[in-house]
Amino acid sequence: MLPNVTFKAKKTLTLGGKTVELTRHDYHSNDGDLFIYVPQAKFLMAIDSVTAGYAPFQSFDITTNFHQYMKVFDELLAYKFDTFVGGHLTSIGTRQDVEITKEFTMDVYNTVKRIHNNMDPAATTAEAVKAIGTDNEFLLFKVLLDKVTKDSVKELQPRWIDRLAGVDVWLESHVRTALIYVRWDD
Repeated sequence: MLPNVTFKAKKTLTLGGKTVELTRHDYHSNDGDLFIYVPQAKFLMAIDSVTAGYAPFQSFDITTNFHQYMKVFDELLAYKFDTFVGGHLTSIGTRQDVEITKEFTMDVYNTVKRIHNNMDPAATTAEAVKAIGTDNEFLLFKVLLDKVTKDSVKELQPRWIDRLAGVDVWLESHVRTALIYVRWDD
C-alpha cells in the first residue's frame, strides 16, 4: 500500500503495538523538518540536527533559519530518549551527543556575538585603509567581517578541536553563519 496520509504539525501512529510520534519542526529546511519518536524504545530521530561525535555539517547543517536551529536542541531534549539518530553518517548517538552539539552551537554563537559587539570598527577600518585605501567600501566592510571570523575561529578552535570531529573543516562556516545572524537578525 502506498502512503496516503499527510499531516501539518503532529501525527501519532500505532504499529505492531508500538507508538510512533511524528512532529514537524522548522530548524533546517524551508519545507520543514521531522522528528520521529518511539517512546517505548526511547528512540528519537531528527535528521540534519546532530551527528554524534561530529561538528554539524557546513553552516550549521546549511540551516535556513539559525534562530530556529539554536532552539532545536531544547526541543530535542524535551523528549525522553537514549538512542538518537540525527545525521547522515553512520554514528548512532545519545542524549549526551545532543547536549554537546547544543553546547558547541551556543559557544559559537556567544563567542561571535561577544567578539563582534566588542570590536572597534573605526580602528579596524583605519588599519585597513592604510593597506587598501578608501575606494572599495565593500572590501573595507569585508575586512571587518573577516576580523570577527578570524578572531572567533582562533578562540573557538582550541576548545573544540579535540571534542568534535570536523571542527577543523566546518568551524569557519559556522562562525560566518552565526556572524550573519548576530549582525543582521539578532
